[in-house]
Amino acid sequence: MRRAQVFAMVSILVLAACGTGEPSVVPGATGPASTGTASGPTPAPLGRDRDTLVVAVDAFNADFDPASAYLLSEALIWRGIYESLVRLKGDSATEVEPLLADTWDHNADASSWTFHLHPGVKFSDGTALDAAAVKANYVRTIGLELGTNLIIGSFIADAAKDIVVVDPQTITFKLSGPTPHFDVVMAAQYGTGIVSPKVFADHSTGDKDQGHEFLQSNAIGTGPYVMAAGALKPNDQVELVQNPNYWRGWSGTHFKKIIIRSIPEASTRRQLLESGDVDIAYAGSAEDTAAVRANPGFKVGDFKNLDMTYIILGAYGPLAKPEARQAMNYLFPYDDFLNGVMKGTLERAHGVFPDLLATHDQGVFEYTTNVDKAKSLLATAGVAPGTELTYEYYTGFGKEAGLVMQAQLEKAGLKLKLVEKDFSAVNSDLTTDRPVDQRANMYYWGWWPDYNAPSDYSWILFNTDAAPDACPCYNSGYYKNARVDDIINKGFTQTDDTALAKDFKEAQDILVQQDPAWIPVGQQLDDTYFRSDLAGQVFNPLYILTWDYYALSRS
Repeated sequence: MRRAQVFAMVSILVLAACGTGEPSVVPGATGPASTGTASGPTPAPLGRDRDTLVVAVDAFNADFDPASAYLLSEALIWRGIYESLVRLKGDSATEVEPLLADTWDHNADASSWTFHLHPGVKFSDGTALDAAAVKANYVRTIGLELGTNLIIGSFIADAAKDIVVVDPQTITFKLSGPTPHFDVVMAAQYGTGIVSPKVFADHSTGDKDQGHEFLQSNAIGTGPYVMAAGALKPNDQVELVQNPNYWRGWSGTHFKKIIIRSIPEASTRRQLLESGDVDIAYAGSAEDTAAVRANPGFKVGDFKNLDMTYIILGAYGPLAKPEARQAMNYLFPYDDFLNGVMKGTLERAHGVFPDLLATHDQGVFEYTTNVDKAKSLLATAGVAPGTELTYEYYTGFGKEAGLVMQAQLEKAGLKLKLVEKDFSAVNSDLTTDRPVDQRANMYYWGWWPDYNAPSDYSWILFNTDAAPDACPCYNSGYYKNARVDDIINKGFTQTDDTALAKDFKEAQDILVQQDPAWIPVGQQLDDTYFRSDLAGQVFNPLYILTWDYYALSRS
């Protein structure tokens, strides 16, 4: 995820249907389902503290700095610790509701936005949340340029000057141009979390750090949970406990402790769920999902979001020419893989953009499996028979597609070497510049946008400046196309939706048919496993595979 796909799944728009209160999805609906209030058969007895929520995921990273943390494996922890000014409402990808800001407004052309803070909020270290603290956070995040700076920074020319403290409870963002949906930007899960500014002063090793090293293993926010001393055990588990002074209070039913465990093996996650040791688990294999779905003691998510699963194609070495990357797309057995191997846990992708992304062109060119066509294109590209390519994936995510692709390349007279690494190693390979002979030709990965806009989704994946030789970003195939760059860059400030859709229709055609960047394997279905006695979960299409821990309870 991505951010990366830290799911055995994984790494945005959908619906809600309650009725029985059990998670369900209405065919054709446009939003995620809520677990609501559990009913029906009872899952395995707990035999442990019922006020503790235990979550099993495939991996997590210890980075709690909103300026740099850009992975699902990080957000699934700090979503319980940090809060932003606003957040997406329920299952919507476009509707925003208050969080740390009670109200907000903008000027006539939406080039200036003002947020009015909720009074009396404090960070878990006792520091008051005020407009100066908000400014300090966003000036720092934009200025450090550690990865999430462009989420808000794309709209602000000079953060120190253009983020204005009006009074202790009021802050204004003066944008570079009209931005009608800036509130949706501010509701992004990444790059918007607010840390106690005391961290920046007390734990800085210089202007280029500003508490960054401290925040690799510590987190101080305004949220409902905090990390207790010694709670972080890298590659093992994290424990969160209630923030006793949380500003929204603890009336009602809430978990007192959250334990997040790193369990790379999907089969082990399923066993822990079925034994009663785990409440929520990232999905495993298609067979695991079918088995858990058939067990009345559990609920399995089943809605499509804007998360794309894909194979990055390196635009270098044997795949440097577009024809070679077109050939890889013709080799992939889409229907057989999705229906046979994945058993419907992925849906067919329509190009490299998720179906529900703003401006998506449903009529974009789609490849069909054609080995003869692939052979012809490989010959045109000068890829000699017997050439060996490499395919890299991380444990629990991507092996099946690699085996399928290996067999398909054999049909075309090529070889494919599969390389399995742990999550951290693959993430490093994706984001670190290295000579061509040290790169894989293909990587299995996934991504979704920070907010529902095509430029936000596309920049970090396809823009020349997002290749590892320019920044630690996820254009890991070193894809470079000047026209695509131009469309993405202009799209950030384009206010004409018709013009935006026209430009990105062209971009999609380039990225898919003319000069392919990926093999779009499929769109992810969130098929997370839940005990049926859990209540309160709402699947939001942008807050993928993370949970609002404050809202959850045991029914």
